[in-house]
Amino acid sequence: MKRREIFRKAALFSPTLVLPACQTVSNLALQSPFFIPTTHIAAKLGPFFPFRRGYQDVGHLMLSNPIFAMVPEQNKVRIGLTTGMEAGSRLGQISGIPALGQIAGFSAGGSCQLACGLRYDRETRGIYLKEPVLEELEIEHFSSTLTGPFRQLVNMFGPGFLDRRPIHTLDPSLASRFLSGMVVQPTGIALKFGA
Repeated sequence: MKRREIFRKAALFSPTLVLPACQTVSNLALQSPFFIPTTHIAAKLGPFFPFRRGYQDVGHLMLSNPIFAMVPEQNKVRIGLTTGMEAGSRLGQISGIPALGQIAGFSAGGSCQLACGLRYDRETRGIYLKEPVLEELEIEHFSSTLTGPFRQLVNMFGPGFLDRRPIHTLDPSLASRFLSGMVVQPTGIALKFGA
């Protein structure tokens, strides 16, 4: 029997020789360009923080120190942020709570948490976060009844800030293929391609 035949039969009947080959294929599916690790998302969006914005003298918002986490059960990316707020002179008027007008210039820190879906843009070949939803907002020295106007600020600026910057850009060779799905996993996002 020739040596080639011996190896072929050994491969057919030996699970130890077959499993490593299968393992290699599955590992390839979890590597770039088919997998976007959480660290890559942080590296792409991290330089845009801290983010500061004010709105019509209602208040000022600062978001910093992003921490990205994957939420596979919802197929979403979660972002935890350190939050800074400063009350503006029109806060009481806009919120309908006149007493808030007395805290103009008062600032407080806290934290917030946003959850985002994913979208792909064929023109830019970019994968973006989409529709950020504010899940939690905690501000020191503010009761939950007083955080309403600041929730509006986060909801107003969060989408415009996060969904305009790609978390990943596909290589042109991959972009010509059909991206059939993006699946959030515990350590990143797996990309699925069709024919």
